[in-house]
Amino acid sequence: MNTAQTTFVEDMGQLMVGWGIPRNTGRIWPYLLLEREPASLDDIVEALGIAKSGASVAARQLVQLGIARAAGQAGTRRVLYEALYTIDAIIEARNVQLHALVSRLRQGARAASAGQGRRKLEAMADWCDAFAAEMPMMVRRLERRRAK
Repeated sequence: MNTAQTTFVEDMGQLMVGWGIPRNTGRIWPYLLLEREPASLDDIVEALGIAKSGASVAARQLVQLGIARAAGQAGTRRVLYEALYTIDAIIEARNVQLHALVSRLRQGARAASAGQGRRKLEAMADWCDAFAAEMPMMVRRLERRRAK
C-alpha cells in the first residue's frame, strides 16, 4: 500500500473504533475496499501487519455486519474476503443502536420523577424515534437518486 492508502486504512480504523467496532476490523474493511480482487487472510495479515487469528475474527465481523462477503476458494480450504460497496448495513447497525437508545431513554422517563427531567427524556426519545423512522426512507430516496 502507498502512503495515501495506509493513511486511509488507519483513519477508517480509528473512525470505526468510535462506532464500537474493533480497530483491526475497522482497518480491514478499507483495505478490502481498496483491493481489486478478494483477499485471503494471508494477504490481509501481510498488508496490515496483524496476527492471523485477529484478522480472521475481524474479517468474520465484517461479514456479520454485512459490509464484506466471504467465499471459499475452489480446491482449497482458503477463504477470500471482499468488501461490499454498500453503506446500508452500517446505517442499519446504527439504527439498531438508535432504537436501543430510545428504549433506554423511555426507561429513564418512566423512572424519573414527574416534571422537567421526565419531559426532557421523553422529548429525546421521541426525537430519536422520529429520526430512526426517517432513516430507511432517506436511504431509499438516495438509492433512487443514485440509480438515475
